[in-house]
Amino acid sequence: MKKIFSVIMAAVLGTTLLTSCLQQIDPQSSTVTEEQMANAPGVFDKSVATLTSTLTGEFLYAGSDHRVYDHGYPAFYLTRDVEGQDIIPVGTNNWFDTWYQDFTYLAPGWAVTQLPWTVYYGWIKGCNDVITMGGAADYATPTEGREIGVGIAYAMRAMFYFDLVRMYSAEPYYKNPNAGTTVKITEATTIAEARNNPRMTWNEAFEFILKDLDAAEKLLANYKREDVYTPDTTVVFGLKARVYLEKQDWANAEKYAKKAMENYTMMSQADYLSRDYGFNSPNSSWMFGMTNKDTDPNILENDGDSSWGSVMTMENGFDCGYAANYGGPNVIDRHLYETIPATDFRKQMFVDFAIDDMDDAAKEEALKAYTDHPEQILGSVSAAEYGPGGFEFKFRPQAGMYAVKYTAWVIAIPIMRVEEMKLIEAEAAGMQDEARGIQLLTAFAQTRDASYTYGTHNEAYYNTATSKFQNEVWWQRRVELWGEGFATFDIKRLGKGIIRSYARTNHVENSRFNVETTPMWMNWCFVGTEADNNKGLVNNPDPQRPDGDSKEFVW
Repeated sequence: MKKIFSVIMAAVLGTTLLTSCLQQIDPQSSTVTEEQMANAPGVFDKSVATLTSTLTGEFLYAGSDHRVYDHGYPAFYLTRDVEGQDIIPVGTNNWFDTWYQDFTYLAPGWAVTQLPWTVYYGWIKGCNDVITMGGAADYATPTEGREIGVGIAYAMRAMFYFDLVRMYSAEPYYKNPNAGTTVKITEATTIAEARNNPRMTWNEAFEFILKDLDAAEKLLANYKREDVYTPDTTVVFGLKARVYLEKQDWANAEKYAKKAMENYTMMSQADYLSRDYGFNSPNSSWMFGMTNKDTDPNILENDGDSSWGSVMTMENGFDCGYAANYGGPNVIDRHLYETIPATDFRKQMFVDFAIDDMDDAAKEEALKAYTDHPEQILGSVSAAEYGPGGFEFKFRPQAGMYAVKYTAWVIAIPIMRVEEMKLIEAEAAGMQDEARGIQLLTAFAQTRDASYTYGTHNEAYYNTATSKFQNEVWWQRRVELWGEGFATFDIKRLGKGIIRSYARTNHVENSRFNVETTPMWMNWCFVGTEADNNKGLVNNPDPQRPDGDSKEFVW
């Protein structure tokens, strides 16, 4: 196991030495000071650009090992989503199986536990470096001309920490505001502090994250970005809406969701189901996103197989890819699929399970409703091992590049969409005035299903503490945001259990767990070397795998 405490030490010790960018160094010394680093031509701007350019496409964890889950921020969408019930990593060759069923390997002593620790705190170190180089340590006024870069760093750091807080939290906020979350490392943290650094409580984390977002909002007030790949104030407002939703500060969640939505419009049916641009290119609803580049290591190396496109696009014509060709697709839970009415256009993103009972000729014809390449889908290893029922066509390869090796996967992935803000607004409004929330939710749902009537999607999944209204919002979030990394966060936030065992389930045998309370494997453990070296850290309990499949749940 690598010494991951060095990641925290690096975050404390200061600016990354991007010596290749330096043009002027004191000739009497081989040491690069922080001042020299901060003032070297181009270094600050390159450091700011790196905060977003490395979100996807880089091997940030294991380098030349080319691990398929080492493709950056979107990989964490799947590590979180498969922990619940809505996404199933099926087949014999799926790299996300550990988070689905092999929970033993998520304990402190195992290498995979290093993944979020290494990658997220590496990103946070980049934010800390930019804040330091921008002259804004401890929220000081940035150096003139560096305000925008520092504002971007504050926004990104807040986003990263909010993810970590929710992944590592021992208990949800609503149950225990003083429960431990994650450790805080800023540009001002000393080595001595890092060696005795207790986890932030929820309240401490909220205070810290919101302070970063307040700073970002101020510094980015006049920033006009060129594309959706860097955060602006609308993204800051969206992050605030997320934080206040978690905090159950309903008034502020509603307020900032509304502010975030300005100048964006929801995806239409044509946008959603486009065979050329479906969830591979920014559109009017995307507030924040990331994109692969044709120069990315994850695209150029390992046949491009260590990429989001490899694991989440079912269409390609060059015999590579885990989802399409290697027997490792990620499919929708059958029960969730069956609760989507035929009148809801989002159902068309997923292949009907009835197709599995057809002969090959009928299957190929039926697949034409989802793809221009039915013969490739039907002839894939994934279809042979699993069957096309449940395959997703939400995420598409680059338009016109279906058969161009590697290039097919040079695609964009959303981080924040206006639809999420609409659902935050509806939930927050309804928790203050249910009738108003129902009105907003109904208006949202009817853009996806003109026949929608409130009250048809309020299954509690064991937990009856949440209202029917919140359950109805949760169902909309599960369908609308499927595959975008929200599943575990919502399960923990709402205190839900999971149901995988039921009649005609498509969950994998020996993974059909029904858990009445939020599964403990969703409270991620800290890597053992951090717990060993940080005397203030109390770790989460080792996750335990249930003994065998559960008795079938009756809906």
